[in-house]
Amino acid sequence: HNEMDGIDATLHHVKNDTPVVQLDCKTAFENLSPNERLYAHYIARASFEGALIDFLQMSPESAGIFVVLHRIFAAESIDKLKEKALSAGFTGEEWQNFLVWSAALYASHGNYKDFGDSKFIPVVAANKLHAFVASSAAASLSPDLLSIYREVESAIYSLTKRTAGLGFNDSGVTTYHSDNVTKDDSDRINRFMKEKNLEAWNTRLFKEVNGGQTTLKIKIASTNNKTGVTEDGEFEGVKVLQEKGDYAPILAKTCVHLSKAAEFAATPNQKAMMNKYVEHFNSGEIKDHKDASRMWIKDVGPIVESYMGFIENYRDPAGVRSEFEGFVAVVNKETSKKFAHLVKEAETIIERLPWGKAYEKDTFLKPDFTALDVLAFGVSGIPCGINIPNYDDIRQNEGFKNVSLSNVISAQPKQKIAFISEEDEKLLFDYNGKAFEVQVGLHELLGHGSGKLFQRNADGSFNFDKEKTVDVLTGGKVTSWYEPGETFAGVFGQLSCAYEECRAEAVGYTLSCAPDILKIFGHEGDFGQLIKYVNWLGSIKKGLLALEMYNADTKKWGQAHSWARYVLMNVVLEAGQGFVTIDETKDSSGADDLSFKLDKTKIDSVGVPAVREFLKKLQAYKSTADVKGATELFYKYGTVGPKALKWREIVIAKRLPRAMYLQANTKLSKDEKTVEMVTYPETAEGMIQSFVERYSSASIDDLCQLWKADQKYFPRAYGKC
Repeated sequence: HNEMDGIDATLHHVKNDTPVVQLDCKTAFENLSPNERLYAHYIARASFEGALIDFLQMSPESAGIFVVLHRIFAAESIDKLKEKALSAGFTGEEWQNFLVWSAALYASHGNYKDFGDSKFIPVVAANKLHAFVASSAAASLSPDLLSIYREVESAIYSLTKRTAGLGFNDSGVTTYHSDNVTKDDSDRINRFMKEKNLEAWNTRLFKEVNGGQTTLKIKIASTNNKTGVTEDGEFEGVKVLQEKGDYAPILAKTCVHLSKAAEFAATPNQKAMMNKYVEHFNSGEIKDHKDASRMWIKDVGPIVESYMGFIENYRDPAGVRSEFEGFVAVVNKETSKKFAHLVKEAETIIERLPWGKAYEKDTFLKPDFTALDVLAFGVSGIPCGINIPNYDDIRQNEGFKNVSLSNVISAQPKQKIAFISEEDEKLLFDYNGKAFEVQVGLHELLGHGSGKLFQRNADGSFNFDKEKTVDVLTGGKVTSWYEPGETFAGVFGQLSCAYEECRAEAVGYTLSCAPDILKIFGHEGDFGQLIKYVNWLGSIKKGLLALEMYNADTKKWGQAHSWARYVLMNVVLEAGQGFVTIDETKDSSGADDLSFKLDKTKIDSVGVPAVREFLKKLQAYKSTADVKGATELFYKYGTVGPKALKWREIVIAKRLPRAMYLQANTKLSKDEKTVEMVTYPETAEGMIQSFVERYSSASIDDLCQLWKADQKYFPRAYGKC
């Protein structure tokens, strides 16, 4: 049963030549003391155990598919399974595709891409896959394996306009809301949360209708369900319940490892931080996670760095609920020196941004900024840099931390680069790593770290001078601001992620042109100018490649960073003067092609002024909570017209598979005193083996029980309505 709904299924296949790239942290790990290794090991275990939650947060079927695959691969060798697949009628190519599809599902923590939010399906026919699953050793070892497989079978292959991508239930798939939750329900709960001064980071929203009575249930991630359900009575005509205990068995295992990590902490603050995470996962209270985050900001310059919780809200269609993530990494001392220098100069550099003192935080809270080599990152998509915590109140008033993930930035496969000259391609191969490091540093520290939100306080006072502050766009007084309890994400909603990424990218583009800033990163003179060109070339070209992430049917973007870069490409195209040109051409085989050129002599004279002017508007609307002005501006440049749709087709035809990151496991000795690192080959089989060894059957059983309990909220995924 394979619904296609007029969708091109080939766009939803994982290519057999998808690169698998090791996150290399061997040296970093070997440089740790025995105690630091134990601390890192337990945080790694906590991160990976907690990340099982992501399968439940991705799509209704993701966790069920993962349970089936994990049991199959854990029960017998890949060689034995290959024999069974061939007997079930697989070709060699189809077997390879099944392995690559499984590896992609592991890497993405579900069957939707970690970059682009579009569904991916196996190439092998459903009847062959069914026969293979039935013939596996796991099918006889786990009595419920086949019944689980039957539940998810149609969802594995279903490609309708709705199931092709993530989004609100009317036009996409989400498990942050039950099937029957509408955008109106979501907006109503946002108003409820604001009124009660609650934050939605670690929640899901499920709706139940009984005898004409609608109940909106806020499910809160916690091990504690003793407090059970708190009745909040009626709100706008519906009953609202808060129910703790979501993901309880997974979080309980996470807490065990965090408590062990606390025993090996290097400082009392680190120990308190681990225990505070435990408190948060037990209680489900956001205030506990905010306290852990405060301790984390104070954990300055540690050797082993980590962070954990429900952090990024990219995947929730409403933009307020977050995915579980946890990471542990080792500080890369050499690269960190450059970032420390950047932090030292940050206050004076920020003055160059195009909005003036009144639009900047009263004091720049100098963050800890380090370069890290990731040991373990439990998440659906590993980023290159992070600026956290995401709590506006802490970032504005107490501080934040920046990290650049060195071994992620360097783990880029060498693939042919489309649309540019051979000369430019060589420059990107040779210098993109260095240029990207500059861009990530500026994007995280001075992009996400800059700018003020104008706020009315609970006592009626303001955090800015209402009489003297001049609106940078109108020249008059500032007439709008955030009311008490309002946050940027809450006010800007679905637009917030792409808007903020666009602002941070633009800061990087403009500041990467300053010779003194390039010098901080060790790039001077002509070489500095070369790095500047490579950054602009690589970054603006990403705006063209971003079109792959646009869904022409739903007119929606699957990725915040992609939409942000597409917007900035249009800003510089509008600036004209031959600075950036994109021409439609033909390749050697006569197929449609594109030629992308950026004139390096016009970066300072055309590119920078255009981006600065646009950046000023982005900041002005963000500071003043003007979501209407912000939306008009963003859609002016972010809408995909007929010309861009043609480009999109060419981009898709020439697209290359994104690499999957393969991570090592840490392993405790029998006496629990030493830790070793286990690495795997850079293949789909290596990825599968790393997951087989990462999770015990008990953890998989817990996940399975939670998935079964969730099913009643997602009848559409199982063809039950």
